[in-house]
Amino acid sequence: MSTSRLRPALISVLTALTVGLGLVSGGVAAAAPTPVAAPAAFTPAQLIRAYPSDYPPGGTYVPVLDGFDVLREQRPDIIDQNLRTVIRINNSATPAQQADAIAINYDDRLTSLSEALGKRLGPVFRKLLADGRVPKVAALTEGYTARAMLPLGTTLIEKEIFGNPRPFVVAPGKIERYNRPGEDLYADLGGNGSYPSGHTSMGYLFGGLMAYWLPELGPQIIARAGEIGLGRIVLGVHYPLDVMGGRIMATDLVSARLSDPGFRSLVEQAGRQLRAELERAVGGSLTRFIAADTPYMSTQQAVAEHRRMMTYGFAKTAPAQRNQIPASAAALLASRFPGLTDAQRLDILQRTAIDPGYPLDKSGSDGGWLRIDLAAAYAYTP
Repeated sequence: MSTSRLRPALISVLTALTVGLGLVSGGVAAAAPTPVAAPAAFTPAQLIRAYPSDYPPGGTYVPVLDGFDVLREQRPDIIDQNLRTVIRINNSATPAQQADAIAINYDDRLTSLSEALGKRLGPVFRKLLADGRVPKVAALTEGYTARAMLPLGTTLIEKEIFGNPRPFVVAPGKIERYNRPGEDLYADLGGNGSYPSGHTSMGYLFGGLMAYWLPELGPQIIARAGEIGLGRIVLGVHYPLDVMGGRIMATDLVSARLSDPGFRSLVEQAGRQLRAELERAVGGSLTRFIAADTPYMSTQQAVAEHRRMMTYGFAKTAPAQRNQIPASAAALLASRFPGLTDAQRLDILQRTAIDPGYPLDKSGSDGGWLRIDLAAAYAYTP
């Protein structure tokens, strides 16, 4: 072999050896990246065991939702306004609102909620979720079988009991149908009831947990949960009262979960894992990263937008009601105000609540859930 052909061959062999042995200039071995251990998941025993908060008193959420029956029996004007509001919102939806509503229909609720985390943190969170780096968060919040939902956290039983037909079934000629090309999201929905909204209930349930884990973004997350409900009205598959009922149910459920010491332990573990993985991914303080990120919306905007989505223009139907918040709701603000007592947290919820007496609001032990404005409560400064 000629010298001219031998030299490239030798260089090729030496290069392969250098790479294979991990050598660099000066004969020093390149440091191999330290492998990052896979985060621990919950054990089957932790997820399968029975928790007191698995079942609402009486076995369903009908007691906190049955204000709807009162409206159907006594307030036909409210029921008529309920339909007219759907038609107005559906018919006037912008292309951006239509696209968001369609995405919400198909996306997992956690994916929809992650938009609220900010321009940079949202994609970081979604990558951690996709890469399996937050298995405890996923176990509690991903999909219809998420542990925070089981066994009676969906709205299927309540929908069957109330049996309310959906807007596009009641007024097919007045509802615009928004679909992805080649798909029909309305095809499987016509046969089941509308009240309460399952997408909204899941959005607020998982939104309540996400806000608990990331209280710095609490107002934005809760406002995004409200947008999930609004998206259902945009599509014409739910009424405002369905969305308000979904929020009632979810607020009751997440309060029960956080008030259950055993289940709250799971929530706390998932939150610690989430914050640790986010800080590892962004390379520093999560609070500082959030402060430097481009927000989904400002805190002031989030509070104002969410307040508008809480009553959808309805007038009060029971103005004599007193503003009393359920005691278990104090747990909702434990991470936002860790130094306060439950009584002080309840006071914040009462201070930031909407007025009592709007449609679906109730008094007594089953009432008060509609009034809670978590976006405003997370934004509150004592």
